[in-house]
Amino acid sequence: MFDFRSLRPLDRLNLIGLSAIAIVVVVFHTRVNAFLLIVGINALTMIALVALRTFEQRKRSGILKFISQWYTMPLIFVTFKEMYLMVHPIHPQDLDYLLIRLDRLIFGGDPTHVLDRIATPGLTEFLQICYSSFYLLWIILGIDLLRNKNESGFVYFLFVLMLGFYASYVGYLFVPAIGPRFTLYNFAMLNKQLPGLYLTPILRNIINSGESITNVARAATLAQRDCFPSGHTEMTLITIATALKYRAKSAMIIIPLGIGLIFATVYMRYHYGVDVIAGVLVATLVLSVGGWSEKILGGFQTKSAGKAS
Repeated sequence: MFDFRSLRPLDRLNLIGLSAIAIVVVVFHTRVNAFLLIVGINALTMIALVALRTFEQRKRSGILKFISQWYTMPLIFVTFKEMYLMVHPIHPQDLDYLLIRLDRLIFGGDPTHVLDRIATPGLTEFLQICYSSFYLLWIILGIDLLRNKNESGFVYFLFVLMLGFYASYVGYLFVPAIGPRFTLYNFAMLNKQLPGLYLTPILRNIINSGESITNVARAATLAQRDCFPSGHTEMTLITIATALKYRAKSAMIIIPLGIGLIFATVYMRYHYGVDVIAGVLVATLVLSVGGWSEKILGGFQTKSAGKAS
C-alpha cells in the first residue's frame, strides 16, 4: 500500500503539476500528437514518486534517500521537454512581435541592439559561461545546504524552484516566443556576429541541443518556445534569494555568477528585456507565496527550517 502521509509539500506540488500538464494535453489532444506519451510518462512518474517516498520511509535506504532528495532535478528537465511537445501545437502563433513592441515601448528600442555596443569576445566568453551555469547553481546550493545538514532548507529550495518552473510554464503556453536571436538577428551568423574566445561555441551548441535545435537551417522552427517569462532570470533570483535566506557559504559563488547570468539573458540574445522584467516579477511572486504554499500542501515541521528563517 502506498503511504500518502509520507509525501512532503514538494512531492504534492509535483503531483499537482504533473496532473495539470496531463489535463492540459488531454484537453488539447487533437493538437498535441504526443499527448498519450505525455500522459503516460506523467502517470508513471506520479506512481513512482509516491512509491519512492513510501519505501524510502519504510526501508530507510541510503540510495532511496538520495533519489528522494534529488529526483526533482531530472523532473525539471522532463517537464521542460514536455512543454516543447505542447506549446507550439497548442498555440502555433508566436508572439515575439508583441514582446518586441513592448521592449521598444519601455526601453525606446531593442535592448539587445543597445548591448551590442559593448560586446567584446572576452565579455561574451564570460557571460556565456555565466549563462551556462544555470543548472550548476542549483546543484551548488543544494550540496551546500545538505553538507550543512539543512535538509529542510534544501527541500524548501526545491519547492520554490519547482513552483517557479510551473509558473513559467503558464507563461510559455499563453505567450509563446523564441527570442531575439531568431527574430532580430540571423541565428546562423551568431558565432560571427557575437564571438567569444574558446568555450562560447561549445556552450552555445550544448544549450541549443537542450532546446532541441539540431538543424541551423530549421532553428526557428525547432526552438523551444520558452522566452516569456525568462526562466533563467526567475530561477536564478530564486536561487540567490534562497542562498541568502539560509546564509549559504556558496552565495559567494552563486551571486556573482547569477548576476552575470541575468545580464547575459539579453546580452547573449536569448531574451527580450520584457522577458527579464516578467522573470523578476514571477520570482518575486513565487518567493512571496512559497512559504504559504508549502504550508497549504503540508507544512514544514523541522527544527532547521525554523533556525534558518
